Amino acid sequence: MIGLLKKDEAPKNQPSPFQVYSYRLLNKHIYFLYPKLPKLKIGIREAMMPVPFEVFVASMVLSSVIAGIIGFAATLTISIILNIEPLIAALLAVVGSLGLGLVTFAALQITPMLNAKTRLTKLREETPHYIGYMATLCASGLSLEGVFKAIAQESSNEEIVKDSKFITRNIEILGMDIITAVNDLIKRTPNGSYSELLEGAIITFKAGGNLREYFLATAKVHLEEKKISVKRSTESLGVMAEMYTILLIVFPLMAVIMLSIMAIMSPDLGGFDLITLMNMLTYAMVPLFGIVMLILMDSMVPKR
Repeated sequence: MIGLLKKDEAPKNQPSPFQVYSYRLLNKHIYFLYPKLPKLKIGIREAMMPVPFEVFVASMVLSSVIAGIIGFAATLTISIILNIEPLIAALLAVVGSLGLGLVTFAALQITPMLNAKTRLTKLREETPHYIGYMATLCASGLSLEGVFKAIAQESSNEEIVKDSKFITRNIEILGMDIITAVNDLIKRTPNGSYSELLEGAIITFKAGGNLREYFLATAKVHLEEKKISVKRSTESLGVMAEMYTILLIVFPLMAVIMLSIMAIMSPDLGGFDLITLMNMLTYAMVPLFGIVMLILMDSMVPKR
């Protein structure tokens, strides 16, 4: 089991060579940044990113410097091609360098927070389906440690399976007991129903309570919440269906009819040729509305 965990997790749970190089190069020069980025540290921990906080900050700074150099060179090259005055070209190059560097730094800074939110969403979707499985494992006589070890043997890539492997690794490799291992996972989990489930399991385990009854009672609550969530999603999809009908069926037809009638009286509208406007409506606006609607509907549909 230990060998399997090492084989599966070793290549993934380590920083990239670029991040390691960034840390070795910049660590002594950017230590003053570490206390100023507490939210980033929390985001990295809750996203379960296999990168130490200091290493990630160093890679952020080096990436921003590289982006700034690229922005300076690109802006200066474009300015020379456009025959812009040297002084203005130099000023634009500096602005482009600073702008691209700051955008890169900001984008990398929010990445862990976005990953943590994505992880929280996945855990919220997976939890109702796994609680019943946990109750079944407890009913078969497994302890809390045995429950997580059984889930860790699953071959899926779901977040709860990853967390179970994390707990199993802490127990079998780092020598933690089950309470310490689960508490360590709770510290790395965003606040939500899943973290509350783990906290309740620890309290029940410490009190000598029946874990099967706890998981069954919690499963009923989560399934009811899941039903309410699915109902809300269905209602939202109904609204989206009406918007789809209006934006992609009614509106294009009405617009084409109106433009066709207006073309009889005047060949243009506001300086634009009416035929060009109809082409823009057909080949640009309608596909754009369709893409936006697909993205919105995909975000509303539960993934499982």
